[in-house]
Amino acid sequence: MSGGEGFGPAGPVAAEGPPFSVAGPTTVSLDAARTGSGSFTVSNVTGRAVRARVLVLPGEGADASWFQVTGESERALPLAGTATVDVAIKVAEKAPAGSFSFAVGAALEEAPDQVVSGPTVVFQVPGATKRRFPWWIVIVAAVALLLLVGGGILIWNLTRPNPQPSPTDTGPAVLRSETFLFDTATRDVDLDLDGVTDIQLSDADLSPAVPAGRPTTVFGNMRGVAFIPAPTFEQCRDVFLQQFVEVPEADDGTFVCVFTSEGHAGVLEFGPTQPDQSREVKATVWE
Repeated sequence: MSGGEGFGPAGPVAAEGPPFSVAGPTTVSLDAARTGSGSFTVSNVTGRAVRARVLVLPGEGADASWFQVTGESERALPLAGTATVDVAIKVAEKAPAGSFSFAVGAALEEAPDQVVSGPTVVFQVPGATKRRFPWWIVIVAAVALLLLVGGGILIWNLTRPNPQPSPTDTGPAVLRSETFLFDTATRDVDLDLDGVTDIQLSDADLSPAVPAGRPTTVFGNMRGVAFIPAPTFEQCRDVFLQQFVEVPEADDGTFVCVFTSEGHAGVLEFGPTQPDQSREVKATVWE
């Protein structure tokens, strides 16, 4: 745009004809984002240097906020001068799709209400495009969560105290252990040495007068005698209350569990029958 000094009216404004000539396209295309632009020319036909005010005149249904004149809206035009006016268009997302129009106008600075309008410019507003969901946000959040959880687990593993091995349960201590030879008709056994008989052994299969094959009978005096497969405290812990239990003859020995009068758990280990019809008995009592 060219210009010079002495702008403004130099004398009475001529009443003949419009002061400006506005030219430009009659259609403008908008992209999918509803934006576009158009270039127009405003020519001074007053026969003198003037200042022009440029503005956009929205058509029916269009909103003035959609249009923006690039640069200054007031321009100095010399005698027979011409100015290029660029108009940017950006239609609001909530605006309906359809055909709209506008025009570029110019007015003398001293007569702003007398606007000279250019050609009508038509443009089509496309339908609003749906915004794609920002999946990248979900991916970034998931990665951040994994890093956070992984870091927390790593820190916990590095800072937690080392687990101490639990002490081995060795079971209750042995109160007494005794081995004796059972070769009499009957024998009262006081396992915890409190003066009370805990079990009574019968020589049912030790007497020569009794046919071979009869088992030894152990009377528990209702203190809980039961046959068990191994001489351990765990095997004796849940012994049944029985009045007596028969110990069969077995070359590999057998075991009888009993609770004593003092509430101790005990076990009798019967060895195999010897040639003299005796049997070795090992008695163990736990605290």
